[in-house]
Amino acid sequence: MKNISPKQCFLFCNMAGFGLLFAFWLDSGETAGFFLLLFLVVMSLLRWRMPRLNFTVVLDIIACLAMSLIWQDAAPALALVLFAAMYFGFYWAAVSGAYLFLNFHPILAILMVLAALCGVFLGLWRQERWDKLKDRDKSAGKYYQMESLQSDLTAALAQVERMTAVAERTRIARDIHDNAGHEIVAAYISLQTARDMIETENPEALELYDAAMERLNTGTDKIRQTVHNLAAVTALGVETLQEICHRFPVCGVAFRAYGDTSKIPMYVWNILEACLNESLTNVARHSSAKYVSVDLDVARHIVRLCVENDGGAKAADGLAGSGLRNLRHRAVAIGGSLSVDAGEVFRVICVIPIKEGE
Repeated sequence: MKNISPKQCFLFCNMAGFGLLFAFWLDSGETAGFFLLLFLVVMSLLRWRMPRLNFTVVLDIIACLAMSLIWQDAAPALALVLFAAMYFGFYWAAVSGAYLFLNFHPILAILMVLAALCGVFLGLWRQERWDKLKDRDKSAGKYYQMESLQSDLTAALAQVERMTAVAERTRIARDIHDNAGHEIVAAYISLQTARDMIETENPEALELYDAAMERLNTGTDKIRQTVHNLAAVTALGVETLQEICHRFPVCGVAFRAYGDTSKIPMYVWNILEACLNESLTNVARHSSAKYVSVDLDVARHIVRLCVENDGGAKAADGLAGSGLRNLRHRAVAIGGSLSVDAGEVFRVICVIPIKEGE
């Protein structure tokens, strides 16, 4: 019983009604009854195959009212048609009940009322199931969208962690090179100069001095090697964006950066890199652009990335994809925004706030 749908109940009731009409026709043998029954069957099959023609139920009502003048058993057919009209939501068909004022019969009145009520209840049941299906599909769409966004965020988090680790290694290498490294090298050079100025006849003292210089020289080489190993071998920050533009194969990309890019945190660089990649991918797939320009503006409190090309309306074909939609969610999650201008010049603009002290 749980698997029975409103449509199946409607078809079952219709079949029962047609069976009743067929019995009436067999009892009367009227030719008019046969043609009415045939007409109602054909119209029911037509509406079953083409739901957009449900409004044709009004023709069934007219046919039943007209045929009731010839065939007295056509009145039950009116109840069957009224049932279908109520099921489809054509509540105005209730005016056909005016037929009872001309030919009142208690059994016919009860039959028409019950048919109308059954049609209304089945129609409401069908609408309720339809609303639940729409809500389920909508929820499923949101779920898959969130799954896609979660996958992108997971990948972005891994990339942010990698970029953060590389940035920290670069900072440590720079501190060693600029501070401790310079001081040790300066001390080593000073001691080399002082070697010629030492006057002593004690060979052991000179031997100890030379051994200390050798160890200092070895330590200096190890610090130099450590700094070299710690230094990042991949591009970071604005260099990453420049490299992406340089590698774009479709056409030349003009990249310009304004402001102090060192103020931009690593997690913001990650979103800017993803935005640039997605924008250039859309250009390659959906447009025949001849130029692309990328402007990175860093102000006191915001960073703005603008990617534009002359693909125009053709480039707008890529708007339906999930790439820009997921990027918009990521930008909004950190208080930013991502907008698209699909005019003659196609623009993707990403604006992200920068907090003090980040």
